[in-house]
Amino acid sequence: MIYLDNAATSFFKPKGVADALNYDLAHSANSGRSGHKYALDAAMKIEDCRNFLLSALGAPQNDYLAVFTKNCTEALNLGIFGFLRTGMRVVTTAYDHNSVLRPLFELEKRGKIELMVIEPTDGVVTAEHLDSALQNADFCAVSAASNVTGARLDLAALSSSAKRYGVVTLVDGAQAVPLQRVDASGFDMLALPGHKGLHGPQGTGVLIFRKDLGLQPLLMGGTGTASDSVYQPSEPPESLEAGTLFAGGIAALHVGAKWSFAERERNAASVRRLAEELIEYLKGMGAEIYTKDPTLGVVSFNLKGKDSAFVASALAERDIAVRGGLHCAPLAHRYLGTSERGAVRVGIGTDNTERDIYMLVAALEKIDVMRR
Repeated sequence: MIYLDNAATSFFKPKGVADALNYDLAHSANSGRSGHKYALDAAMKIEDCRNFLLSALGAPQNDYLAVFTKNCTEALNLGIFGFLRTGMRVVTTAYDHNSVLRPLFELEKRGKIELMVIEPTDGVVTAEHLDSALQNADFCAVSAASNVTGARLDLAALSSSAKRYGVVTLVDGAQAVPLQRVDASGFDMLALPGHKGLHGPQGTGVLIFRKDLGLQPLLMGGTGTASDSVYQPSEPPESLEAGTLFAGGIAALHVGAKWSFAERERNAASVRRLAEELIEYLKGMGAEIYTKDPTLGVVSFNLKGKDSAFVASALAERDIAVRGGLHCAPLAHRYLGTSERGAVRVGIGTDNTERDIYMLVAALEKIDVMRR
């Protein structure tokens, strides 16, 4: 198979990721629950990953913490529901994923918050848009990059405006980290999946946040600490990590993340070059192209007169994996005018090659002349 669905989950896993998972299966223990060597080993591996991510993302350990979740969606929900209070004014964008939009729109429906959605201009959410919106906000939850078009937010401008107006920021780094450099210390919270750019396993996520935010837990239950109390511990990370952590997945995430940060420059150059090549081919075919920024390898398009689901299905029949339809970002599709037909999304990964792009284009040329 030619796998070009890396915006959904990375296909390539570095050497050692599977080994870490298999080791945990063979030496299973519940971290933080017992004092024997397997439990202590699991706990140490979790802390090693926690500390690595804080360091790699520029989050000073005196001021920031990292808590593990089962995915980026849970991390975003923790940041949103764990911080927002009734009456707060919240800003997001039309390019955001439903992991951000659905919690915010639900809170607005309940009458808990005031919500403002920034619309893009010419495919971009500008620094001026952000600055204007944040002047009258308490909280801002935004994606570093669109999962539909790959359009990147001006994170430096966001950080500057948020600090100027005293706005608490939550950044969704799902499509950006680590190919796009994101300095967590510029924001109050940063949510990440383990299974995309960090090349770890599914079932892992992390929220990096300022210690003084006073986040409230989404889940309550066993933590291995304060076991003499029927109340949730108050100190993170334990207070925010109720239940058994995916120790093997977190150890595997550590392996994948170390490789991903170490190889960032090489990977970024390769991904961008292949995305640029694909966009040029698509232009030659007369495709409707929604991606303007190839940096992160997200290329979305439609063949004229063809439904995106039909194109994606036809590619799957040729053993080429992409994603068609709607991409969990309804406001982005509304802005792009693709709410009915969706879009074909190619997610280029670190192990894709020029041959993969050539094979994709050759298949698209055949599909383009099919009746549908």
